[in-house]
Amino acid sequence: MDRRRHHPELEADRRADRKTWIYFGCFLFASYLVEALSDQYELARNGAAHPNLPWLSQATSHGVILALTPFITFMLSRFPLAAGQWRNNLAIHVAATAGFSLVHILAMVALRKLLTPIIFGFPYEFGLRDASVWLYEYRKDILSYTLIAAIFWVSRLAEQRALDTRAAQRDATDLHRLTLKSGGRSYFVNAPDVIWVKAAGNYVEVIATGKTYLARLTLTELSRLLDAAGGRHVRVHRSYIVNLDRVSEVLPTGEGDVTLRLDTGDEVPGSRRYRAQFEPELAA
Repeated sequence: MDRRRHHPELEADRRADRKTWIYFGCFLFASYLVEALSDQYELARNGAAHPNLPWLSQATSHGVILALTPFITFMLSRFPLAAGQWRNNLAIHVAATAGFSLVHILAMVALRKLLTPIIFGFPYEFGLRDASVWLYEYRKDILSYTLIAAIFWVSRLAEQRALDTRAAQRDATDLHRLTLKSGGRSYFVNAPDVIWVKAAGNYVEVIATGKTYLARLTLTELSRLLDAAGGRHVRVHRSYIVNLDRVSEVLPTGEGDVTLRLDTGDEVPGSRRYRAQFEPELAA
């Protein structure tokens, strides 16, 4: 019987990696075709004796990179680049590029030395005794490592965000509370305690009983959570949500707009665009 504990965050990373492998494989194959065709064209134009050699040289390079990709995903798992950790772990990833490049160069050269005489009938020379060759390849490998790490990291980040969204939705539906993330911390706020909300760029400012929170959410996302929690929170303006149970007075301001005065003394603008949503609820 498998008694291993399954952590949702690790499972989310694995799901993200499985999806990313498909796209990454297609990207790597497209890169192989483009580079091989380009190199073949240049050799043929210059009258080289073996213009088809790039199909082998690029295949060995891309193939070894594909084989080394699990090393990069392992490094991302072991040394995450998440907020609060990336400063310490970035140096480790920089050092890892040297190991990645060393294995990449030695493996692809070994494959070329093995296969070139078989396929093309002449020995392969790479020039490993020349330090500038190592430096040239290392510069390219730094770019490869960074690109691959970025692709998988962004995919994992998106999957983790989806996981957080689903968890927040369950909390709102089952526990009638909001999960607000701010500054690396999670705050749990009972939905009825939310008095009003204001959009603040990529964040929302949530004014609740006794405290104000700045959370990284859109107003639309927070509105969905409040709806799931079953409260009487309504969008009254493109930048504001109000708990209608806390509205004490509605004051017209002209041209169809209003000001909603709350029992806390705060005043929130109400747009005529949203009056059809909140006025019937206030009258109920």
